[in-house]
Amino acid sequence: MPISTPAKISFPLDIPQVDVLATKQTRDNKFIITVESRRDTTQCGVCQQEIACNYGHGQVVRLRHLPILGQETTIEIRPRRAQCPTCLHNPTTTQTLKWYDQRSPHTKAYDRYLMKQLIGSTVADVSLKENLGYDAVLGALERQVDDEVNWDEVQNLGSIGIDEVAHQKGRKSYRAVVTARQDDGSVIILTVLKNRKKKR
Repeated sequence: MPISTPAKISFPLDIPQVDVLATKQTRDNKFIITVESRRDTTQCGVCQQEIACNYGHGQVVRLRHLPILGQETTIEIRPRRAQCPTCLHNPTTTQTLKWYDQRSPHTKAYDRYLMKQLIGSTVADVSLKENLGYDAVLGALERQVDDEVNWDEVQNLGSIGIDEVAHQKGRKSYRAVVTARQDDGSVIILTVLKNRKKKR
Protein backbone atom coordinates (compact mmCIF):
# COMPACT_ATOMS: atom_id res chain seq x y z
CA MET A 1 0.00 0.00 0.00
CA PRO A 2 1.58 3.32 -1.02
CA ILE A 3 2.49 5.78 1.71
CA SER A 4 0.34 8.89 1.51
CA THR A 5 1.97 12.28 1.86
CA PRO A 6 0.15 15.34 3.17
CA ALA A 7 -1.23 17.63 0.49
CA LYS A 8 0.58 20.96 0.16
CA ILE A 9 -0.22 24.28 -1.43
CA SER A 10 1.85 27.39 -2.11
CA PHE A 11 0.69 30.97 -2.35
CA PRO A 12 2.29 34.43 -2.45
CA LEU A 13 3.03 36.00 0.94
CA ASP A 14 1.85 39.37 -0.37
CA ILE A 15 4.48 41.33 1.59
CA PRO A 16 6.63 43.60 -0.61
CA GLN A 17 10.41 43.99 -0.59
CA VAL A 18 11.25 40.65 1.07
CA ASP A 19 12.43 37.12 0.25
CA VAL A 20 11.19 34.13 2.24
CA LEU A 21 14.04 32.24 3.91
CA ALA A 22 12.13 29.60 5.86
CA THR A 23 8.66 28.47 6.87
CA LYS A 24 7.86 26.20 9.79
CA GLN A 25 4.83 25.04 11.73
CA THR A 26 5.07 24.67 15.50
CA ARG A 27 3.63 21.80 17.54
CA ASP A 28 0.56 23.91 18.33
CA ASN A 29 0.07 24.50 14.57
CA LYS A 30 1.21 28.13 14.49
CA PHE A 31 3.13 29.28 11.41
CA ILE A 32 6.47 31.12 11.60
CA ILE A 33 7.78 32.66 8.37
CA THR A 34 11.33 34.01 8.27
CA VAL A 35 12.01 36.72 5.69
CA GLU A 36 14.83 39.07 4.71
CA SER A 37 14.77 42.51 3.13
CA ARG A 38 15.56 42.98 -0.55
CA ARG A 39 16.30 46.69 -0.08
CA ASP A 40 19.96 47.69 0.01
CA THR A 41 19.39 51.22 1.36
CA THR A 42 17.47 53.14 3.99
CA GLN A 43 17.07 56.77 5.07
CA CYS A 44 19.48 58.15 7.67
CA GLY A 45 17.56 58.93 10.84
CA VAL A 46 19.38 62.28 11.14
CA CYS A 47 19.92 63.81 7.69
CA GLN A 48 17.27 61.72 5.84
CA GLN A 49 19.59 60.97 2.92
CA GLU A 50 19.53 57.50 1.39
CA ILE A 51 22.44 55.40 2.71
CA ALA A 52 23.67 51.86 2.05
CA CYS A 53 22.73 49.08 4.48
CA ASN A 54 26.23 47.75 5.09
CA TYR A 55 26.35 47.71 8.91
CA GLY A 56 25.04 44.24 9.69
CA HIS A 57 21.62 43.44 11.11
CA GLY A 58 19.55 44.36 14.12
CA GLN A 59 17.80 42.00 16.52
CA VAL A 60 15.08 39.68 15.27
CA VAL A 61 11.69 41.41 14.97
CA ARG A 62 8.61 39.20 15.38
CA LEU A 63 5.35 40.49 13.89
CA ARG A 64 1.89 38.97 14.05
CA HIS A 65 0.53 38.59 10.52
CA LEU A 66 -2.66 37.45 8.79
CA PRO A 67 -3.72 33.92 9.79
CA ILE A 68 -2.98 31.03 7.44
CA LEU A 69 -5.73 28.39 7.27
CA GLY A 70 -7.13 29.79 10.51
CA GLN A 71 -3.82 29.42 12.37
CA GLU A 72 -1.76 32.18 13.99
CA THR A 73 1.06 33.41 11.78
CA THR A 74 4.23 35.28 12.75
CA ILE A 75 6.72 37.00 10.45
CA GLU A 76 10.35 37.08 11.63
CA ILE A 77 12.86 39.51 10.14
CA ARG A 78 16.33 40.73 11.11
CA PRO A 79 16.24 44.33 9.84
CA ARG A 80 19.32 45.57 8.03
CA ARG A 81 21.38 48.40 9.51
CA ALA A 82 23.19 51.32 7.91
CA GLN A 83 25.79 53.85 9.05
CA CYS A 84 25.71 57.39 7.71
CA PRO A 85 29.10 58.43 6.29
CA THR A 86 28.37 62.17 6.34
CA CYS A 87 26.62 62.93 9.67
CA LEU A 88 28.62 63.85 12.77
CA HIS A 89 29.71 60.74 14.73
CA ASN A 90 28.42 58.49 11.90
CA PRO A 91 25.09 57.46 13.47
CA THR A 92 23.50 54.11 12.61
CA THR A 93 19.95 53.57 11.41
CA THR A 94 17.86 50.39 11.40
CA GLN A 95 15.92 49.80 8.19
CA THR A 96 12.12 49.75 8.42
CA LEU A 97 10.05 48.45 5.52
CA LYS A 98 6.70 49.86 4.45
CA TRP A 99 4.62 46.87 5.59
CA TYR A 100 5.22 47.40 9.33
CA ASP A 101 5.83 50.22 11.82
CA GLN A 102 9.01 50.23 13.87
CA ARG A 103 7.46 49.74 17.32
CA SER A 104 4.38 47.79 16.29
CA PRO A 105 3.97 44.08 17.19
CA HIS A 106 1.86 43.55 14.04
CA THR A 107 2.21 43.94 10.31
CA LYS A 108 0.07 46.73 8.85
CA ALA A 109 -2.01 44.10 7.04
CA TYR A 110 -2.82 42.44 10.39
CA ASP A 111 -3.77 45.78 11.94
CA ARG A 112 -6.23 46.33 9.08
CA TYR A 113 -7.54 42.78 9.57
CA LEU A 114 -8.16 43.52 13.26
CA MET A 115 -10.11 46.65 12.32
CA LYS A 116 -12.44 44.55 10.19
CA GLN A 117 -12.81 42.05 13.05
CA LEU A 118 -13.84 44.94 15.31
CA ILE A 119 -16.83 45.80 13.12
CA GLY A 120 -19.85 44.67 15.10
CA SER A 121 -17.63 43.46 17.97
CA THR A 122 -15.90 44.91 21.02
CA VAL A 123 -12.17 45.11 21.66
CA ALA A 124 -12.60 42.39 24.30
CA ASP A 125 -14.35 40.10 21.78
CA VAL A 126 -11.56 40.43 19.22
CA SER A 127 -8.91 40.02 21.91
CA LEU A 128 -10.45 36.67 22.84
CA LYS A 129 -10.99 35.44 19.26
CA GLU A 130 -7.50 36.38 18.07
CA ASN A 131 -5.68 35.25 21.25
CA LEU A 132 -4.29 38.75 21.70
CA GLY A 133 -4.01 40.99 24.72
CA TYR A 134 -6.66 43.68 25.11
CA ASP A 135 -4.00 46.40 24.79
CA ALA A 136 -2.64 44.84 21.58
CA VAL A 137 -6.03 45.18 19.88
CA LEU A 138 -6.46 48.68 21.27
CA GLY A 139 -2.97 49.57 19.97
CA ALA A 140 -3.94 48.42 16.48
CA LEU A 141 -6.98 50.70 16.68
CA GLU A 142 -4.84 53.64 17.82
CA ARG A 143 -2.38 53.14 14.94
CA GLN A 144 -5.25 53.38 12.44
CA VAL A 145 -6.73 56.63 13.77
CA ASP A 146 -4.24 59.07 12.27
CA ASP A 147 -3.47 57.17 9.07
CA GLU A 148 -4.00 59.14 5.89
CA VAL A 149 -6.05 57.58 3.12
CA ASN A 150 -4.01 56.40 0.13
CA TRP A 151 -6.47 57.51 -2.54
CA ASP A 152 -4.44 55.74 -5.24
CA GLU A 153 -5.68 52.43 -3.76
CA VAL A 154 -9.34 53.49 -3.77
CA GLN A 155 -11.17 52.33 -6.89
CA ASN A 156 -14.50 53.95 -6.09
CA LEU A 157 -16.64 55.27 -3.25
CA GLY A 158 -19.92 53.80 -4.46
CA SER A 159 -20.56 51.89 -1.24
CA ILE A 160 -19.35 53.29 2.09
CA GLY A 161 -19.86 51.65 5.48
CA ILE A 162 -19.70 53.29 8.92
CA ASP A 163 -19.53 50.96 11.91
CA GLU A 164 -19.18 51.56 15.63
CA VAL A 165 -16.33 50.03 17.61
CA ALA A 166 -16.39 49.95 21.41
CA HIS A 167 -13.18 51.60 22.54
CA GLN A 168 -13.05 51.00 26.30
CA LYS A 169 -14.53 48.41 28.63
CA GLY A 170 -17.60 49.38 30.57
CA ARG A 171 -17.84 52.88 29.14
CA LYS A 172 -19.87 54.45 26.40
CA SER A 173 -16.76 55.18 24.37
CA TYR A 174 -17.01 54.43 20.66
CA ARG A 175 -14.96 54.98 17.51
CA ALA A 176 -16.33 54.96 13.98
CA VAL A 177 -14.66 52.79 11.32
CA VAL A 178 -15.27 54.06 7.77
CA THR A 179 -14.88 51.45 5.01
CA ALA A 180 -15.45 51.31 1.24
CA ARG A 181 -16.29 48.30 -0.94
CA GLN A 182 -14.16 48.06 -4.09
CA ASP A 183 -14.94 46.79 -7.59
CA ASP A 184 -13.36 43.39 -6.85
CA GLY A 185 -15.53 42.91 -3.74
CA SER A 186 -12.77 43.65 -1.24
CA VAL A 187 -13.32 46.10 1.62
CA ILE A 188 -10.71 48.72 2.54
CA ILE A 189 -10.57 50.91 5.63
CA LEU A 190 -10.64 54.61 4.79
CA THR A 191 -10.26 55.97 8.31
CA VAL A 192 -11.08 55.49 11.99
CA LEU A 193 -12.77 58.50 13.58
CA LYS A 194 -11.96 59.30 17.20
CA ASN A 195 -15.66 59.42 18.09
CA ARG A 196 -19.05 58.98 16.45
CA LYS A 197 -20.19 62.53 17.01
CA LYS A 198 -21.37 64.75 14.18
CA LYS A 199 -19.33 67.94 13.92
CA ARG A 200 -21.23 71.20 14.36
